[in-house]
Amino acid sequence: MKKRVLFVGENPLGTTGNANMLAAILSDLDHDKYQAACFVVNETNPSAVLFDPLPYTLVNGTTSNDYWGTNRLISLIQETQFDYLCMVGIDFWRYLSAWNAIRSLRDAKKFKWIAIFPYDTWDLQKSWVGPLNDLDFPCVYSQYGYDQLKPHVPKIQYYRPRLNGWETFVPSDKFTARMEVFPNIPIGKTIFGFVGKNQIRKSPERLVKAFLEAKKTNPEMVLYLHTDMNGYHNLKQIAQANGAVNGDLVAKQPDVSYDRSKMPGIYNAIDCLVNCSMQEGLSWTPLEAMLCGTPVVASDTTAQSELVKDAGFMVLCKDLSYIPMGGMEGRNDSVESKACRVEDIRDAILSVADSDRKDMIQNGLDVSKNWVADVSNINDLLNEAGKKRKSEKKIEAVLFAQHSSAGDVLMTTQCFKGIKERHPDMPLVYMTQKVFAGVVFGNPYLDEIIEWDERHLKRYEVVYNPHGEHIINGGFNNLDVTLHSMYPYFTKVESDDIFIAPVCPQWWETHWGSYTDYIVVHTTGGSKEYRSYPHMDQVIKSLGDKKFIQLGGPSDLRCEGAVDLRGKTTWQESAWIMQHAKAAVVVDSFLSHLAGAVGTDAVVVYGPAPPRVVQPKVQGCKIINLKPDMLKVCKSMTHCWGRNEQCNSPCINTISPLIVKKALEKLI
Repeated sequence: MKKRVLFVGENPLGTTGNANMLAAILSDLDHDKYQAACFVVNETNPSAVLFDPLPYTLVNGTTSNDYWGTNRLISLIQETQFDYLCMVGIDFWRYLSAWNAIRSLRDAKKFKWIAIFPYDTWDLQKSWVGPLNDLDFPCVYSQYGYDQLKPHVPKIQYYRPRLNGWETFVPSDKFTARMEVFPNIPIGKTIFGFVGKNQIRKSPERLVKAFLEAKKTNPEMVLYLHTDMNGYHNLKQIAQANGAVNGDLVAKQPDVSYDRSKMPGIYNAIDCLVNCSMQEGLSWTPLEAMLCGTPVVASDTTAQSELVKDAGFMVLCKDLSYIPMGGMEGRNDSVESKACRVEDIRDAILSVADSDRKDMIQNGLDVSKNWVADVSNINDLLNEAGKKRKSEKKIEAVLFAQHSSAGDVLMTTQCFKGIKERHPDMPLVYMTQKVFAGVVFGNPYLDEIIEWDERHLKRYEVVYNPHGEHIINGGFNNLDVTLHSMYPYFTKVESDDIFIAPVCPQWWETHWGSYTDYIVVHTTGGSKEYRSYPHMDQVIKSLGDKKFIQLGGPSDLRCEGAVDLRGKTTWQESAWIMQHAKAAVVVDSFLSHLAGAVGTDAVVVYGPAPPRVVQPKVQGCKIINLKPDMLKVCKSMTHCWGRNEQCNSPCINTISPLIVKKALEKLI
């Protein structure tokens, strides 16, 4: 039975370098062994036919508002059964916004995840290391990228893709090619050329300036720009601003495509290709030019250096610059890069123009022929991916996983004693988001606290993940069971006290040492829209002579009449202040559970979540729970948990401040 492969890339019938990379892979694929389908983006070249009929299915992913088809790709993976997902040529960060979804689908559907991608950044992007380690077979197509990533991505492989149609890139009669392509350029002129559809990292604007500077010394030169004059850079305007006159530059006509069948003629018609990119994952155009016997001037940068350094004229690439790059949320971020100085490009052009270029031609032919003779084969990669790998040795420790939030992290502490007693000889490691780690600092049962990384769930010998495996999936809001009791239930341990290590703020004695007999107030619990109590000011005013301290996050509703410590205390400092308070009046949140944990009497105000489920565990104190009358205030007559988008008047608002005042007076 054939193995099914879903390729993701640019349209193999297109004209880009990435399109031709996928075309080459599909041409090499053993179609007797593998059944292929392609999820593709970008345009189609109608004149390109790989097979007739095509032995694979093309699925167009691009939409008007989603060029890379991220949402369509996720839907396709959900709906389709296949053995391998293979991303080809595209910068892997294009799909970082969908990365977690694809990883979860891979784990559920058990396909192998392969990516053949470029890597061209000057500095290691640390945020990429995690996603790259998610891949079953991360394959980078440059030695430069392999050397950069190997210390951080142990599974990384070097994959050298085949240049599609490389056999058509051969030297031809230069005079004939020149007459066909540039009949209007005088024979005595030296033609420098630039080829690049994507101008973002290619620096054509620097080349134009450098060429016009060089022309002041050697006027017998012409620059051919096989690119769009008004693309990412307005090259026409740049040329005019730098003194260009008619005959200095020849531009690709707007109706001329990047059809690869025409490119060998162009390479043979020019005297030298200039490619002074800021960075390169793989330099197709210098390779194509060298195969045609055309000398190359190239920036000494990233993956381009390994290809051109023994054949072309290398230009220093050390000028600080910036380049747009994808981020985790799908946005573009500018990252530092390096560029060639205009003066250095100018000097390189003049040096090549004054030389006979015979050595450059022969060296280019030798290097390029050796390069294309040593390419990787997609069938070998798929065959390797199909083999069963030895499972990685598990970390001999117990992992307790709690992604969020602060209140839930606090509630899990009652499980640690029982888990430690069950596994007395194994370290207990706690994993949560960095922002919540302070809740469990100083816990006597924990050996280590690590930042949340879902991959760790598979790496530890023993894993407890009650929230992720049971609670969040269980519709627990329909039960008459408290949330705090579920954690020991699902970990199968006897409940211990909820624990946090209170820490006195260093500034307390200086600023508030004499401030005693105070009441903690709090206005906002998580959702500012559905769990903010706007009447706390009235509660304070009605109590007159009492002292109040407001705790909570920096964006919580401000409560006039209270000392404002919003966002100014750590989790443990909040615990110390709560522990020494006379009482507290708080919204359902971390602070309600904190009051219960440190033994401070509290009035808890609830909104769209019912106290029968989310009320705090009481440890040596009194808790009064105040909830809205759902029959009166909500058309749905139930708790929406803050998910009712049609709610015009959040139910927490309907709790009278008079009722809150009386409850608080009852406690104190």
